[in-house]
Amino acid sequence: MALHCGHLGAGVDCFAIGTDGKKLSAGEEGEIVCVGKNIMRGYHGKPEATEEVVTTNSEGNRQFHTGDLGKVDRDGFIYITGRLKEQFKLENGKYVVPTPVEEGIGMSRFIAQFVLCGANRPYNVCVITPDVPVIAAHLKIDESEVVDGNSKVKDLILSEIAEHAANANLKKFEIAQKFCFSDAPFTVENEMQTPKLSIRRHMVMKNYEGQINGLYEDGVKVSSATINNSSEQ
Repeated sequence: MALHCGHLGAGVDCFAIGTDGKKLSAGEEGEIVCVGKNIMRGYHGKPEATEEVVTTNSEGNRQFHTGDLGKVDRDGFIYITGRLKEQFKLENGKYVVPTPVEEGIGMSRFIAQFVLCGANRPYNVCVITPDVPVIAAHLKIDESEVVDGNSKVKDLILSEIAEHAANANLKKFEIAQKFCFSDAPFTVENEMQTPKLSIRRHMVMKNYEGQINGLYEDGVKVSSATINNSSEQ
């Protein structure tokens, strides 16, 4: 579902900006900002907090930073693709927004839960909660054989990732190249889901830090403590 800029009210403009703060062309993904006379003056008594969300652009207009990642097409429709705080950068400088990647790959009937990882690394990997009964039935194997070390299981999951990445029009650098299975589903009880049932990315990465590091061949360990989790409530 997309919102049209015209629905925001007269005199209000909405567009995406790049990491350099400059307005992007239609269809390019960046942070969504709003400009108009209705932009708030700021948070009362909190100038530093105000400076984080209200800035002045090159045209001298005050703009509000929504914190949402998305794009505005040529017809003025706004598409939200994720949150800025979820975004991470690969070793090669490419920025990745995990939400659309996880939603696209998560459409696989063999994958119950999917968490993308790759901050400061050469490529993305992921932690997957497999749908064990479905995988076992499809491969005609015992459920006890559904482990990430099984070559048949590995080939199936990697082919699913590739297929659903193509269906979701994901960029090559966004796709997870390797994966590991979780020991159990991510739930509120094990603190890997919020009460709203959103996955707590930083908790998954903390609990599976060893397995995630093991998916890389460079031998460099990256701590989950570097992950920004302030957006996960």
